[in-house]
Amino acid sequence: MLSAVSDGWAMTSGLMSAAWVQATAALLMLLLLVSMVRHGLLRSRASTTRSESDSPERPLVDKEQDLRAMFDQSCAAVMLLDRASRAPIYANQTALAAFGAHSPEQLAGRIMGCADAWPDEPFSLSDFERRLDQVRASGNQPFEWLALPAGGIPTWLEVSLSLVQYGGKAALMFTGLNITPLKNAERADRLRQKAMASMARDSVLSVTLDQLAAIVEIAIPGAHCAIMVHDDETDMLRLGGGKSVPPEFREGLGLVPVEFGAAGCGTAAYIQGSVVSHDIRADQRWERFRRCAELAGFRACWSEPMFGSGNVLLGTFDVYHTAPWTPGNEDIDRLTGPLHLAGLTIERHRGKIALDNMVMSEQMVRRISTDLLTVDPHETDQAISRTCSELGEHFQAQRVVLCQLDTAGENLHLTHEWADSTEQLLAQQAVEHFPLSETALQALFGDQSKLVVSGKGERPSSSDGVSELLPLDGNQSLLLAAVSRQGRIAGFLGVVRSSTTTAWTSRRIQTVELMASLLSSAITRKDLVNSLTFQAVRDQLTGLYNRHKLEEILSQEVARCLRYSSVFSVIIFDLDHFKSVNDRFGHNGGDAVLSSIARIVEANVRETEIAGRWGGEEFLMVLPETTLDSALQLAERLRSNVEAHQFPIPQQVTVSIGVASFASGDTPKKIVQRADAALYAAKEAGRNRVMSSL
Repeated sequence: MLSAVSDGWAMTSGLMSAAWVQATAALLMLLLLVSMVRHGLLRSRASTTRSESDSPERPLVDKEQDLRAMFDQSCAAVMLLDRASRAPIYANQTALAAFGAHSPEQLAGRIMGCADAWPDEPFSLSDFERRLDQVRASGNQPFEWLALPAGGIPTWLEVSLSLVQYGGKAALMFTGLNITPLKNAERADRLRQKAMASMARDSVLSVTLDQLAAIVEIAIPGAHCAIMVHDDETDMLRLGGGKSVPPEFREGLGLVPVEFGAAGCGTAAYIQGSVVSHDIRADQRWERFRRCAELAGFRACWSEPMFGSGNVLLGTFDVYHTAPWTPGNEDIDRLTGPLHLAGLTIERHRGKIALDNMVMSEQMVRRISTDLLTVDPHETDQAISRTCSELGEHFQAQRVVLCQLDTAGENLHLTHEWADSTEQLLAQQAVEHFPLSETALQALFGDQSKLVVSGKGERPSSSDGVSELLPLDGNQSLLLAAVSRQGRIAGFLGVVRSSTTTAWTSRRIQTVELMASLLSSAITRKDLVNSLTFQAVRDQLTGLYNRHKLEEILSQEVARCLRYSSVFSVIIFDLDHFKSVNDRFGHNGGDAVLSSIARIVEANVRETEIAGRWGGEEFLMVLPETTLDSALQLAERLRSNVEAHQFPIPQQVTVSIGVASFASGDTPKKIVQRADAALYAAKEAGRNRVMSSL
């Protein structure tokens, strides 16, 4: 980039030096011409004074015609004005063109005497008249003047105003050398410096592109430039710079697809080459955008594509004219430098955006990974919900979902969901038992860990189940990333986005895959902790609480009753003649009976009541806020259900039950001892019955 910029500066310096030399030489010629004219006028006047009668064959009018012929052949703008009235006496074609007139009469009537024909800035009619007053008072006046003829090209003149004698009268002589190329070079150089400074400061992209478009408009008279920027996600062109483009053209152009026939810019980007529309009205490539061009007054367009490293399309540089026009070799040379600078600007801007997005993505990944991997396992679900929300906002998504298979691997459940303000949350019951099995999920992903499903066009048949679960409209796309546990697909993370604004780049896909992996780790960690917790407090055979957990609960209930003067009851029971069951049917038969008893207990307790295996064939139940009478009713119902149950052994099973309620002075050990005493009383009374401790 530095070498390219250095070459540009060197070329600019050379052009400026050449322009200064030409301007200096032309100015010297102009001064020489003025001197010759004044000398000729003085000689003519002296000769006429000395011997007016000696030269009757050369009247004064002939001498004036000679001067006019000499002025007409001059490359400088020459104009003579009456000293008193300031009315133009004579103007050569160069002067007429500079002021936008066709004749001295038009110059006098419609311009020199009409303030409305002059712009307010930078020089008005009053400014010009002030200069005339200065030359009449102080003599010769040199200055620079910008002539802005109506409908013409602005022209800078190096002007000299002086007093002369013409036609026997005092006159004001206006001579101007065209220095427009020099002034344009100076202005273009200032804009180039501003553009380079904007690039260095990473200013808003449109600011730099506006400056580069203005450089070309200076170099190519009558040009209106627009710089289109390519969005490689949507493969569309949007207007990025060019202040002289009318607002109606900006609005009408909108987003231009990269395809043949999409005006000049879209076609140039598609064919990766120059496109010249000499007359837009007769060019079929402008059929869809012709009305837009007509409203802006554009008749011709020249579009050049811009490419970055790796031949990546960056955009197009478009030059418009209000009349049919075709660029020449000089125009191509004038566009080359700004074209390269515009490409460098867009590429630099893209790099900065990519870097910012990468930093934001890494920060998000770091936050989410820290949250998921350090959260308390019991709060994993809340952390997953936060992850879905942050993913949705980061990707500007419309919906983020986490779907998981049940333990049997036969049904898919939508367990977590986030949606933006434009979308409604999916009804949970609609996917409560969605029949999408592990086998179907495996077929959906195949050998990949991700899948993109579009709302338009054909979809793979394996995605039918997901499409029914997450319906998409034509402007949406869905990215699925597999969530695995122990090497098997256990669900997926899905992100729905609008396909008209953004696309799934490789980096975005990798980020979603990483999020799916983090979610897999968090869910596995939660399951592992839950499993360890279960094993720590549960009986391995029956799944009920173990004795250690029951003792902890008993201590809590005693403390609560002592503090709040409340009540709770305890039920303890064991199986009658359980030894005979083991002896006759073996330990497997005995284990089957114990497991069946546990299921009966679970069916007879409420959520607030706790049941567990106290030891061997003994079971204990803790009933908070339960009186002795209520506990006896529950115990009787339990005994009856056991007696009526068909166990997996060909033998009736019964239980003996003891019940006790909290009394003043009870400790966990005392209340269990009283319930245990009631149990033995039930056994002594003949078993298969309920007894209470008074």
